[in-house]
Amino acid sequence: MTARFVPLAFVGAMAVACTPAPEDDPDTTAGDSSDAESESTGIAEPACPTTTAGPTFHGDEIVGHQIWRAEDGPHVVMSSIAVRDGATLEIEPCSVVRFAEGTGISVAFPGTPNTGTLLAEGNAEQPITFEGQGGARWGHLLVHSPGVARLAHVTMTGGGGVDGRGATVVAEGDGTATARGLFVDHVVIEGSLGAGVAMSRRAGFVEGSDALTITGSGSALHPFPLEIDEHAMGSLPDGDYTGNQVDEILVRPALALSEDATLRELGVPYRIGTSAVDRLSIGAGDDTATPVTLMIEPGVTMRFHPGTQLRVEHRSGAFAATGRLVAEGTAAAPITFTSAADTPAPGDWVGVWFGGIVDPMTSLAHVRLEYTGADCGCVLVSCTDVTGYDGAVILSQPPTSMFVRDSVVAHGAGHGFVLGYTGDGDDLDFAASNTFEDLQGCDATLPSAPTCPDPRPTCG
Repeated sequence: MTARFVPLAFVGAMAVACTPAPEDDPDTTAGDSSDAESESTGIAEPACPTTTAGPTFHGDEIVGHQIWRAEDGPHVVMSSIAVRDGATLEIEPCSVVRFAEGTGISVAFPGTPNTGTLLAEGNAEQPITFEGQGGARWGHLLVHSPGVARLAHVTMTGGGGVDGRGATVVAEGDGTATARGLFVDHVVIEGSLGAGVAMSRRAGFVEGSDALTITGSGSALHPFPLEIDEHAMGSLPDGDYTGNQVDEILVRPALALSEDATLRELGVPYRIGTSAVDRLSIGAGDDTATPVTLMIEPGVTMRFHPGTQLRVEHRSGAFAATGRLVAEGTAAAPITFTSAADTPAPGDWVGVWFGGIVDPMTSLAHVRLEYTGADCGCVLVSCTDVTGYDGAVILSQPPTSMFVRDSVVAHGAGHGFVLGYTGDGDDLDFAASNTFEDLQGCDATLPSAPTCPDPRPTCG
């Protein structure tokens, strides 16, 4: 179904029918491209059709299955479009969609729960373009769970004029279950007012998404190409996230990570948190739950906002941890946990806390931990003569193995390893298997044995 004539309400409540532009209107050539050679005639033919019937104006809710044809373009969105109540909007390859200021497309919103589908799947020779009408700052594409949007070979320019984060593409879940409703393949987002893509409430990308480029985007308050929560971390596609105001992926922790995820090396660091009370937690915290694994690829850098921390199992006690951390870098591509402060200093962020009994699969190798030692609020025990338990790696229960090895702890305001539990004390020597640089505390504290030495030893 082609929306060629859509009634619109303009100023003064006057309804007009949309008519094609005159033949000499420059918009009638929008979407043209070249040069696919006809196999039958041998004559070079344009990959995209000449627009002969447009522009076509839109401003109503989509009903049923509506198709915006390339030959009817450009398609001008005069007021925001809702694709809901089971409707489908299909935008043909070669289409040009132009948005009036502040307008956009919402999928499966408003109304919860709701459904809707957007299909905008071009190809390398027949791309699709989203842009502002006359250079206007348009709104955004919103995909609300369980709505679905599939975008392929789409370039989106100059969006972000509605979302508070300035995002051109917004994906939202319902907060109760993981939502994977946004598929991208060779999608370019450029010139976004703030973030290129913002995801929240457990939303993420559909498996198989690939080749996302976000560039030329960002504001003072929202300078990052991507703003996500912990449940989107494992869904991020390969792509290019450089050329923005700040080339980092912002992770805003919201809930404890409750599903396996891999933090991939995507060419830019991950910024963890925006407030000193933020904590990135792994594990659902349910004793009956299957342990959740966060795997971090070699070469990844995680930059922690001052005061934040990484917690592998939030709770403390003699039970099996529900979170696992597998961070195995290499000598050539170490994994780095560091400060996000403009001028890093010892004690900027807390470090890594391990609650419960460390899972046997947890493993850290060739990891560099820097600028740790912020107040952990820990109440632990030690046979070392210390008064504080701040450190880069904090253990609340006896581990079963030397799960941290060949790693470096540097520039810490506290200790390297805080062994804050009751144990034999000498079974595991984390100080011998790792390297320490510029620490204000001990390389490793002694656990509290049944009987501590008298006097208790000091560091070193």
